[in-house]
Amino acid sequence: MRKSRKPSYGAATRLARLVLGLAEHPFGWSFDAIRDELRISEKTLIRYVRACRDQLVDWNDEPLLEIARRGNKRVLRFVERDATLGGTAYAVASLYFTLTLLRFLEGTVLKQGVEELWERVYRNLSARERLRLADFDRKFHAIPYAPKDYSAHDETLDLILRSLIGCHRLEIDYAGLLGEGKVHGFDPYTLVAYRGGLYLLGFSDVYDKVIYLAIERIRGIQRFKDADGALVRFAYPAGYRPELLTDGTFGLISGPETEVELRIRNATTEAHLRERQIHPTQRFGFGEDGRPTLTMTVRGTTELAIWILSMGPFVEVVRPHALRRRVAEQLSEAASLYREVMT
Repeated sequence: MRKSRKPSYGAATRLARLVLGLAEHPFGWSFDAIRDELRISEKTLIRYVRACRDQLVDWNDEPLLEIARRGNKRVLRFVERDATLGGTAYAVASLYFTLTLLRFLEGTVLKQGVEELWERVYRNLSARERLRLADFDRKFHAIPYAPKDYSAHDETLDLILRSLIGCHRLEIDYAGLLGEGKVHGFDPYTLVAYRGGLYLLGFSDVYDKVIYLAIERIRGIQRFKDADGALVRFAYPAGYRPELLTDGTFGLISGPETEVELRIRNATTEAHLRERQIHPTQRFGFGEDGRPTLTMTVRGTTELAIWILSMGPFVEVVRPHALRRRVAEQLSEAASLYREVMT
């Protein structure tokens, strides 16, 4: 039996030149031109092509190179991929999983738009790619945490979307958390998804600053019109960026900048917290007693206090004293509700 020829450094160099050359010939590199460039025979070129097609494959084990015809000439080229969003099963899988995160929008115009996007992408897939998507509804699943129900706010969301796109000023009757309402002249800047809820960021003429409104607390909404009945537009601020409004906050509610130190009271909780980004400024260390600590610099402690309470006896506030006292008072009040059970 004839032994196969061992690859040499020269062969490796020519293979590398072949692949790099293909990048410079997006419409294909003719066999004749490749042979002349690499100074190899037809037989050697066929061997190189076979090796490349065997070894250079995508995540589906499909060859990245193909042989095509241009007139009466054979050309080698990279396999053409569909440049649309639905071009590969991998891209579609990424899209589908992202869409599952928005399932709390069921019954709204936002969910309808997402479903139409998915259907349009799916229609553009080849039969082979569709076959790969079998059982996608079972392969990807998202479990939202305490999501809000927006099925009764479809018209509100529809008007907000159209006003965001068109930069139309709104008049919003806002109930507030306990029903204490105000009517705002409102320039909508950003629709924000946060912890299973939707919030509208924009400029309020009541407070003369950018604020956020919870969608479910909007009692009435309409677009402003001028004296001639035309819709009033606003200039979207060039320097505005939504991430700057929440930079340093623990959630949405802002406040004074505060240095916080928390004591982590067992190894399991420490491991749990180290796997997550609780806050961009978080730093893990050890206190004077040797226990692990978590420190961070936050703007506002309202939502931070709620998170600490959710951690029960496993996280303790070391500083600031005001936050420690607030958490202690709320834990004491909660414990008093269960004293009959504990005695």
